[in-house]
Amino acid sequence: MIKIKKTSIEQAEKFQLTHKLWGTEAYKPTVYVQLAYDEEGITVRFTVDGESNPLRNKHEHLAYVHEDSCVEFFANFAPEGSKHYINFEVNAAGYMNVAFRTSRYDAEPLALADIEAFCITPVLYENYWTLTYKIGFDFIKKYYPTFDISKCEYILGNFYKCGDLTEMKHYVSYFMMGDKPDYHRPEYFGKIAVEH
Repeated sequence: MIKIKKTSIEQAEKFQLTHKLWGTEAYKPTVYVQLAYDEEGITVRFTVDGESNPLRNKHEHLAYVHEDSCVEFFANFAPEGSKHYINFEVNAAGYMNVAFRTSRYDAEPLALADIEAFCITPVLYENYWTLTYKIGFDFIKKYYPTFDISKCEYILGNFYKCGDLTEMKHYVSYFMMGDKPDYHRPEYFGKIAVEH
């Protein structure tokens, strides 16, 4: 089971996104996610191995970064009391599109100050790239007031890789999705355990 552990992101276990979706099974790069938490928040790191020149045309927050080479984390941090989720979508240049929402069509975009507080860090290497950011507990509690990592057993969510306008259009997920090409389907979110 995928989990968030209290450790450094460097020591966190890697979980591979294995579901290649909607006719994009020929996509070759391997995608991993790591999760860790400390006293301040949850750190998320994606590694995309085998993608040497990721598309990164969008250079502002709240742009359509899913058209570039993009990694995404959709999460409901309080699933027992809320139907809302947050979609963290980040391209390989480190620009994020993110909102508090119940569906693709019902969304409240985040303020730029909130996005900048995530300290998004993309790093490009010769044949792979990483993307790291930190979601502060103060931020989470603003949208999910009952959230307490020390009492939380799990959150619901999914992890994705996409690139709508890349040379090879592709869709990859951690938890399996349905037949319709749409990541905004919280009914397909899976449990992400919080390890204490």
